[in-house]
Amino acid sequence: MTRYLSFCLLALAASACTGAEANTSTPTAAPQKAQASATSAADHDLCVAVMAHSRTCTEQYIPVLVDARAQVDHPAGIKDAVAKDRTGVIAQAKQEWSTDSTDESIEAMCQKPMPNADAQRDAVTACQAKTDCGEFSACIVPVEAQSWH
Repeated sequence: MTRYLSFCLLALAASACTGAEANTSTPTAAPQKAQASATSAADHDLCVAVMAHSRTCTEQYIPVLVDARAQVDHPAGIKDAVAKDRTGVIAQAKQEWSTDSTDESIEAMCQKPMPNADAQRDAVTACQAKTDCGEFSACIVPVEAQSWH
């Protein structure tokens, strides 16, 4: 069940990993395509930075994530699991996060396009600017939660 916990951060970070698609049917397609590539590269870099920041803040991030997921019971059943053994769920999530947050996993996730990048880019950027791990975690989890619905 907590594999979903780790995946949700990956999904959030990846949501910043794609820009708008270029319209190649017009004479201005080359500049549009270049713009989309530049945006995509910038979003990839933001994705990697957020994932690395989250990894640095694991001790603060994972409990906030677990609690937020329990509050909305996503995935189904996590609310009960947390009520029974919050510490155990957090420990399991941290264990999974240790492999899901490797450089290789981050790079793989940040290569995937996500449909809501434009909607979340500014919020993700604002959260990424927070240097305190508690503030960062409290900021990024609600942004991430937008994709749970």
